[in-house]
Amino acid sequence: MDKFTLDCTQLAHWDYVKQPPVLVRNGASTRALPAEEAAAMKSAARLGKFFNPALAPLEEILDIASKPLAVKLLPPSAMSVVSAIGAAVPTFKFSSSSELTGALAFAGSGAAVIGIVVSLGVYASTVREVGTFATVGGGLFFNTPGASLGGEATIILGTPADFSGPYFAVGASSGTGTALGINVLFAPETGWRPSMPPKIPKTLTLMGFAVNYSWVTPTRFGTTVSIEVTDTAISGIKF
Repeated sequence: MDKFTLDCTQLAHWDYVKQPPVLVRNGASTRALPAEEAAAMKSAARLGKFFNPALAPLEEILDIASKPLAVKLLPPSAMSVVSAIGAAVPTFKFSSSSELTGALAFAGSGAAVIGIVVSLGVYASTVREVGTFATVGGGLFFNTPGASLGGEATIILGTPADFSGPYFAVGASSGTGTALGINVLFAPETGWRPSMPPKIPKTLTLMGFAVNYSWVTPTRFGTTVSIEVTDTAISGIKF
């Protein structure tokens, strides 16, 4: 991967809200990665791809940090939501970061209206940082009881510090036996914490999205809609 372009100009049909600065979070401390360890890590990723093509995305994620790609962001000219329910609807904003963080994970969930979500994986960022992360959370799932387990790829318009911490997500997945889903990821205002039932923050900053492909238990409906709150912890090293 040499460059990444995210075209969000179509979001401009939503009503006007001034673009904010990107949300600043407290990230985990990092250490410098010795050159020989970095080379070994990339070699292992290439070797894994040789034996199993499904591991190819791991090398792409590591490349984000080892040779930062050119990030091109086409933001909407304006972004907000107007609704009849007024004050209950948060203000929507858009990340203005020029950095990119990508992640790959094994993710699972189990739900009976109220459910839990868990994911474990690796991330890499254009700030030349790689690391591991763990995400736990819960939410509301609009379908009959079910469970899922599979792989997930995430793109965040920000640094690893932006990737960590609490998030609010709205998503949908479709399929029986296997399902393809996408979650749109929003960072809340400073001080907001995950809770059950989910409490919608007053301000939500669109930071990115996660796409997952999972094996799922049979459910009555082929499509599941979810509202989730999560918290992510990271541990990173610098290239």
